[in-house]
Amino acid sequence: MEKLDQELKEIFTKEEKIPKKFSNMIRDTMENQKDTPKKHVEYGKWLKVAAVFMVIVLLGASMPTIYAQIKWNIEYKEFENRPVEYGSASIKQAMEQGYEKNIDMEYVYHDGIGVKLDSLMITDEFFSMNVDFIFPKETEINTETFSYGYAVYDENKNVYGVFAGGIVTIEELPQYSEYWKKLYQEENIPYNKKDAFANQIADSVRGARVITSKDKNIVAQVSMTTPVSFPRSKKLFIRIFNIGYTMFEYNEENPKESLSEQFPLTDAEWKLEVEVPDSFYQRKSISLKLKEEVEGFELKKLDVTETGTSIIFKMDGFIDLVMAGKDMEREEFTQKMDQAIYITDETGKRYSYLNNDNGTYKDSTYKAKFDINKKDLNKKFYLHFNIKGEEHQVELVES
Repeated sequence: MEKLDQELKEIFTKEEKIPKKFSNMIRDTMENQKDTPKKHVEYGKWLKVAAVFMVIVLLGASMPTIYAQIKWNIEYKEFENRPVEYGSASIKQAMEQGYEKNIDMEYVYHDGIGVKLDSLMITDEFFSMNVDFIFPKETEINTETFSYGYAVYDENKNVYGVFAGGIVTIEELPQYSEYWKKLYQEENIPYNKKDAFANQIADSVRGARVITSKDKNIVAQVSMTTPVSFPRSKKLFIRIFNIGYTMFEYNEENPKESLSEQFPLTDAEWKLEVEVPDSFYQRKSISLKLKEEVEGFELKKLDVTETGTSIIFKMDGFIDLVMAGKDMEREEFTQKMDQAIYITDETGKRYSYLNNDNGTYKDSTYKAKFDINKKDLNKKFYLHFNIKGEEHQVELVES
């Protein structure tokens, strides 16, 4: 009975879901019965019976929570025991054209599969990297179904983004978030258990877009964007996992019933460490503002980086255009958006609205991107916008 006493005390004093007054009652009962005089042994036995009865009643109410915790402990232990291959990379040189950096790295192998990073680029609003895979001769790979997962975070536990790999249906979203939770627990990264996705900085994450493929070698690109700003990181940790392929069957009549299944080629995970070059973590964006304010339009943010320009704005009547877009063909909607807001330079060159995501950002603000970078700022630029049928043109100046 002493062993039972101890087990019951542990369950009911550690389990958070059981009301504290009940766990304290059982603990006190267990403690008090130890001091019961021998002449009251029978009374002590009845106390034990009462405690066991309370255990049975309370277990019935808390069993789902206890079961979920046991299941999580088993899954996390399997996650901890997965094979992990480590690698480090350094920046070799800047490319002759542009801001992207080449990476000097050897393949890191497991199960005959080699993984390395080829290139990296980080600006305030954009992250991109090319991941290089090489496979054994006997492995059949279809570039159309090839998939993998990745996670990117820095030395300060800032999570850039996580992508579990493949194509995920609505029904699979809860399972999709499991990797996030395991990663955060392993790295001691705090997160909201009700919304693990909210912890990442990126608002848009793109997966395994294959850019080259030949002779059992695939190079795929990862890209992310953010409406805020990626941190000035000095070191990045990049995890690659779920390497394999995904079969997807789309149900046109009921998209929610679309089916997807992932077929991993290995259960290994690669953890790569990259020293970020000075030009990335010492980068500075240039902020512009309207030379004069216009009623009905508020420019919340306009930043120009090495790779482009992003703005966040509020505009009267813009929500009507966004909602009307649901009933338009894509080409027509793009044209309408381009008429609503765009930029020109002093030569008359027009820069169109590039966003694919035309929903609200937050607080009724909207995001837009334009193909203008810091090298272009030797010219004057003008922001054009249409408020309820009235055209406006305002010069942009440095903040």
